[in-house]
Amino acid sequence: MNQLKKKCSLRIKHLSKTTFLFLSFFSQQLNIKKSEYENQNITSCIKIGNTLVFIDHRNNQLIICNSDGTDIHDIPLSYAPWYITEIDNNTVAVSCVDDNTIQIINISTRSVTSSINTSSYCYGISYKDNNLYVVIDTSIIHVMDLTGKVRRTCTIPLPSDGINDITVDRDRLVCIDYITLSIYCCSLDGKLMWKFEIDETQDLIRGVTTDNEGNVYVTDKKTHTVIVVSDDGKHHRELLTKSDGLDTPRGIYYDKRENVLLVCNKTFIASSLSCLTLDEIVSDGIDYK
Repeated sequence: MNQLKKKCSLRIKHLSKTTFLFLSFFSQQLNIKKSEYENQNITSCIKIGNTLVFIDHRNNQLIICNSDGTDIHDIPLSYAPWYITEIDNNTVAVSCVDDNTIQIINISTRSVTSSINTSSYCYGISYKDNNLYVVIDTSIIHVMDLTGKVRRTCTIPLPSDGINDITVDRDRLVCIDYITLSIYCCSLDGKLMWKFEIDETQDLIRGVTTDNEGNVYVTDKKTHTVIVVSDDGKHHRELLTKSDGLDTPRGIYYDKRENVLLVCNKTFIASSLSCLTLDEIVSDGIDYK
């Protein structure tokens, strides 16, 4: 496991007070060697405490390790997973798109504890307040309990049926429309709050997450960047680029407890899994100019 660390400092200002501050973080790149599988397709990731969890779609498995890249283990699955969300400190849920299945997995015992059959293809998934929010058929969102009982359906007024990833943040729902290259922020009952359109030269993939201030982070595979959008959808900027180690980034996750942003590359070839973490983020706002 190779590590690369560097300290960075970005000039920032609070959007409402225009007070200049500084955003400091350490960048750490991990290359996690997995000799058993030369080809990987890392589609999603999360951080739970000191544990990193990655979805390897190509090999039907989860890869788990410590946050420093040590103690690596696989959790084989019966289906090909795409998206992941944290249930609690020991449990995650993954959506297996083509198999219309959600699997609940205990990462401590490395075992599948239950499975949920969905009514159709299931894409992005997020968990909040005992509810799973699941994108069905890239068009609607089912809100269900952990047994799969659908409590309600949320329909978002979009011009296309192109929702792939989703995250639930406080009292709102943020999703990506990969067809119109837009980010939508809605209330939990589907009412549109704001929409942000990405430049046509960019290409959103499958990753979206939010921080404690409501800023939205998305991965852009075409330009090898991470883009951050303000919590009101009015401003944006590139936060990370290829020079920071990004290469077709896909999965992205913000650990709100420790203020850590985890980003993983797609990594189709070479027996390594790359991720980038930004920690010790201290700010009152980000300069989007």
